[in-house]
Amino acid sequence: MKIKGVLAVLFLSFFFTVNGQNAINAGSGDDLTSRVVFGGFVRGGLYTWTDSDDKLHVPTAFSDFGIKLETSGGNNFKAFTDLRFRYGSEFGKPVSNLDIREAWVQMNGSKWNVSAGQRIIKWGRGDFTSPINRLSPVNTLMRSPDREDMDMGNLLVSAKVFPWQSVNLEAVYIPYYRPSVLIIDPIPLPAFVTIEQLPPLLTRGNMSTYALKADFHPRFIDFSVSWFDGYNPMPGIALTRFILELEHVIPVIDVGLSVKPYRNQVLGADFETIAGPFGLRGELAWSRPLLSPDQKEYVPFAELDWVLGADWSSGIWRFTGEYSGKRVLDFFPSTAEPILGTQMDLAALAPLLLVPGFDPETYIKQQVGAFNRLYNNQLHEYYHSAGLRIEAELLYGKLLPSVTTLCNFTSRDLLIMPEVRVKPSDGLTLTVGAEIYSGKKGSLYDIVNDFMNGAYVSLRVDF
Repeated sequence: MKIKGVLAVLFLSFFFTVNGQNAINAGSGDDLTSRVVFGGFVRGGLYTWTDSDDKLHVPTAFSDFGIKLETSGGNNFKAFTDLRFRYGSEFGKPVSNLDIREAWVQMNGSKWNVSAGQRIIKWGRGDFTSPINRLSPVNTLMRSPDREDMDMGNLLVSAKVFPWQSVNLEAVYIPYYRPSVLIIDPIPLPAFVTIEQLPPLLTRGNMSTYALKADFHPRFIDFSVSWFDGYNPMPGIALTRFILELEHVIPVIDVGLSVKPYRNQVLGADFETIAGPFGLRGELAWSRPLLSPDQKEYVPFAELDWVLGADWSSGIWRFTGEYSGKRVLDFFPSTAEPILGTQMDLAALAPLLLVPGFDPETYIKQQVGAFNRLYNNQLHEYYHSAGLRIEAELLYGKLLPSVTTLCNFTSRDLLIMPEVRVKPSDGLTLTVGAEIYSGKKGSLYDIVNDFMNGAYVSLRVDF
């Protein structure tokens, strides 16, 4: 980012600090109709791991600065802004950017509200997996001790209506498409393969999305039903260029891939309740792309997903567990190996060219489709996964150890995240932890673990 952008951040910080403090002080008397809350943080940290030569390296180091401003005019309106600035290195590449994570305004009525702007909206009640949550993209490569930093906002308009005390209705309209950041971006590609990324925001053409939800709050249980019709935040990968030259002893091949969005429909339901000392929650979702995966290799199959989770607390301990599963509808086995994550033997391609009726472009397209199925967990008809988080609160909340484990039993992918947070004083947090990815050969976590594995340390001051 240019130096002007840095100066703008510093100016905004100074402006909001002075004026926000004045507004807070002004609202601390008898005037309760307006309120301004200002806060933020400064954070520094790094991720480190060993390379192929068992030497310690630091692929990611960061200096983060964030400010939040919330203001309201009694019950009439509300506005919220979350600005982030990051400077450092991510996966060995320099980073310097200013991100408007959220910036929205909301107008309130007696039984309704309408908001517009950049906003993060998360539906669903799952702790580790949420097949209903399709409204906001995520940056799966975001290196941060706070997992919520992966969430990205969308430009949208939303409206809520509260016709009865135990019922509220919500509608969301997203006019443009903002893609998620795929976890595969740092993967070293074969020399003959290139990937064209999407811009941060697609504004051309009809890329709109809408979603509807009805929440019900009777006694002892909360549940909702929802409908999503629009472009899935997580795009696919399409084959857009294929050149094959046979004039050489070993064929020369040039493959161009592009990240490509697709339209999807999702019907979902979720619930949350209490059973004795346990908190219970679950989700059920049916999703269907509008295009056929038989013709478009970047489009996934329709599927049925289910999630069931529980949490339990006892003294200083808190346990959160979750099971999730899916069935891939209209499933048939893949006829090719994924194009990414495997080493293509070009010499082995030559005999295939002699087979009557063999189409090399179709073969490569099948490989691209196989990778999309690998990424979306659709190489098998059924998938079963589980997550477990164990947390403790020691020394009156000053020492917070935890460990989170996510395991996909079908693909045999495993993620372990141990972490310790130390809060020696108010506003100061020291975090030490690790993200350890593991998987069988050719699985998604096996492909990404070389660059995603990392031990991290960060120091954060909130103000």
